[in-house]
Amino acid sequence: MEHEIYRFPRGRLDALVERLGREFRVVAPVKKADQHVWEEVRPGAPIALDYPTTMLPPRQFFAPQREVLFRFTGSDGLYRFEEPPVERPLALLGVHGCDLTGLRVMRSFHESSCRDRVVTDRLDQSFVVGLACWVPCLAEAFCRDMGSLENEIPADLYLWDLGETLLVKVLKPRGRAVLADVSALEAATADELVLLRRRVRARHEAFPTHLKFPPAKLPVALEAAEADILWDANADRCLSCGRCNLVCPTCTCFDVQDIATLDGSSGSRVRSWHGCQLPGFSKVAGGHDFRPTRTQQLRYRIFRKGKYMPERYGMVGCTGCGRCHKHCPTHISIRDIFRQVGGPA
Repeated sequence: MEHEIYRFPRGRLDALVERLGREFRVVAPVKKADQHVWEEVRPGAPIALDYPTTMLPPRQFFAPQREVLFRFTGSDGLYRFEEPPVERPLALLGVHGCDLTGLRVMRSFHESSCRDRVVTDRLDQSFVVGLACWVPCLAEAFCRDMGSLENEIPADLYLWDLGETLLVKVLKPRGRAVLADVSALEAATADELVLLRRRVRARHEAFPTHLKFPPAKLPVALEAAEADILWDANADRCLSCGRCNLVCPTCTCFDVQDIATLDGSSGSRVRSWHGCQLPGFSKVAGGHDFRPTRTQQLRYRIFRKGKYMPERYGMVGCTGCGRCHKHCPTHISIRDIFRQVGGPA
């Protein structure tokens, strides 16, 4: 609603970081060499609100690449378990729609599938400031097709960058409280709202559509194409390197290992990222592998994003961010695969 949109001077960004820093670890996009990364920031840090998509999505903070779940020590069959100290909750500043959507999918998986309270508690306790995109971050992106371009959930505040002035939409009560602590709640002017509507309309021209069908059609289209030769054609180029799994905002697979000393007197249980494109991912006890070939592995990944996740969680598992295509060494494109299986509208 327009009455929920306020003016926010760009010069007050440091004040916002300072206010959030009283309760949260504040993380924002920062330029490093020739790319942008998510990094913990403090007032005065060079936050890059005009950043293109980062290589790694924000999920790295809620389900880290490697995480100790607990440590144990013991002797004579008696063991003591110790969980790591609870970290301060996180505040994310400047999250694009594709990564906001990724956080929604992450919540659905960890809440409905593995019921992981560690991850869902982190998401619940976090404070999220979304940021609108005006132009595609990557040539490989198709976020408009996947419905994530205009997504604002689960942000507390949502920003539109109009230059010296930011317009801020309040989405949750605690977002309004934080905003009021930092700056006067000055409603956006009529001219600013007209400019905003004009910029939002122009954005649709800047974000072309690449697919001729809605994402809701993907489950049926993929099922019909299960035996298509396109899977072999793409898998012949796949190196099974797992880059697509690492950079995806909705990949959730992990491995758990118990690492102990030789005498078993101490050790830790460690969770780390895993991926369906890595050799051995689907191997089970006895040495049986449910998906031993690259064709089966690649097809599973695409089916999981476009069919299994929508059927189970009600949301497509691809946000259209374009990261997997951008960072694939052989340029396998999930967008092209969706286009091939979807056919005409």
